[in-house]
Amino acid sequence: MRLALSILLGLLCTSAWAAPTHTRSIEWGSANRFEGEQGLAQGETLEVCGPLAKGQAVQWTFHADGVLAFDIHHLLGKRVYYGEKRLRTKGLQGRYEAPEAVNYCWRWTNRGAAPVRMAFMLRH
Repeated sequence: MRLALSILLGLLCTSAWAAPTHTRSIEWGSANRFEGEQGLAQGETLEVCGPLAKGQAVQWTFHADGVLAFDIHHLLGKRVYYGEKRLRTKGLQGRYEAPEAVNYCWRWTNRGAAPVRMAFMLRH
């Protein structure tokens, strides 16, 4: 009984404290661009994901008014592969070439105490 109650309380606490992840699908449009802006409260994450062909290159950039954790990643099976990963940055730009034909995600997380406003642009 105590074990069941402990598990239930743990699940409730985890759910109550889990910050939301905002997920968007990449829609390239006629200009081969995908861009947006997002405010992120403490603990919130923005993730933009979409399929890329093997060898397809994406120019990307973002800037924020506060520090964010940032990464570009994809999954193969249960394993996560990172093309870029930074723990604390206000902005970066680069070029990423897809090593596999799978879904790729650009992800930003606000690990700070104050809200952060950010803007991003992806182009291929």
